[in-house]
Amino acid sequence: HVHIILDVSGDILATAHTDTAKNISTQQPQKASDDKPDPIQEMISSYGKLDQQYNPDAKVSLNDKCVQRFLTVRSTPVYESSLQPEVHRLFCLYQSTTHGDFNPFAGLDESSNSRDEVHEYNYYKQKNLPGFLDIDVAYRHLDENRRNRIKTSYVIFYKFLCETPVPTAAAEPNPFCPSHEDGYDIGIPFGTYHQLYRLSTSKDGFDGPLVAVGVLDVLPHCISSVYAFYDPVFSARLELGKYTALREIEWVRRASKYRTELKYYYLGYYIHSCRKMNYKAEYKPSELLCPVTSKWVDFETARKVLEERSPDRHCCALFDVPHSAEDETSDAANKQSFVDKMALDIGTTAEESQVVRVDMLNGQGRELVDPVVTEFVNEVGVDICSRFVLKLS
Repeated sequence: HVHIILDVSGDILATAHTDTAKNISTQQPQKASDDKPDPIQEMISSYGKLDQQYNPDAKVSLNDKCVQRFLTVRSTPVYESSLQPEVHRLFCLYQSTTHGDFNPFAGLDESSNSRDEVHEYNYYKQKNLPGFLDIDVAYRHLDENRRNRIKTSYVIFYKFLCETPVPTAAAEPNPFCPSHEDGYDIGIPFGTYHQLYRLSTSKDGFDGPLVAVGVLDVLPHCISSVYAFYDPVFSARLELGKYTALREIEWVRRASKYRTELKYYYLGYYIHSCRKMNYKAEYKPSELLCPVTSKWVDFETARKVLEERSPDRHCCALFDVPHSAEDETSDAANKQSFVDKMALDIGTTAEESQVVRVDMLNGQGRELVDPVVTEFVNEVGVDICSRFVLKLS
């Protein structure tokens, strides 16, 4: 089992939200003392004041006494979570701090024009999509220009992390499956969820400020981790990105005892040369899906192949199936037969399309085209190539 202990100690400095990561890294911790308010409580109070700014009906607790807090988690169906304004606000804070995106709740760029984006928001609203927040109602106390900026951001948030092709389907009934064991709701139906993390006042409560959100799909054979966003100040010490991943892995471990087919944790695409994806290799043991053979390969084995071959090849096989001499001859003949039938678009302009087969070309054309098409088939594989019309330029 993965056991997680969070030491929420007094040296975690609670600061007001900022849009620059350097303010987080350069902040010096302060020691808690009897004559100073508890830093965690200060953070919670700042959350409350922020909520009151954008939600006049919110109740703000000004109690500075040290209160024990628990990091509690609930899996909320995506179209319920998308109606909670604080989820979108946390997304904006994370995106602005981590990726430099514009935060409509922290500043206003008067020079930009949001007319097109507001038009897109209105288009979405008219479609009566499930879980689509009415910004004019939620932020009716704000001026129109501010609401327009929020609408722009909300459409991005909704399209990115709320729209889902995964239908919600009931899980197989299992009388022995606990519904909420130790905070793990492993009996929830298949579908897309936002796992909400709150600093609550009790182990079983769910009443504190929202500090992290994990977006995931619960599928028949796995849970697919889509994205995670969190409070950057709070995560500076507790690394909430890693914590959400470890907790999702533990969710799968527990669920697999009762839902025997659901036993994998899927981290999505992996690009070896992309530093932002390197964290996915930290969770072991793991496997990569070979893009050519569609076989799962041990990550360490695949990594060696990627480092040796990937810099020189667009797409390399991570899994080599041993063949006899007869098999290789047969494969070569089959591959050449496929190359002959490969579809080519030889139109002279982008607007003009003229599709022919390779075997329809004359001898001179075959000399020029065959090496390129053969290399493409070898790299990508016959199965994927069968869905292509190749355009040579």
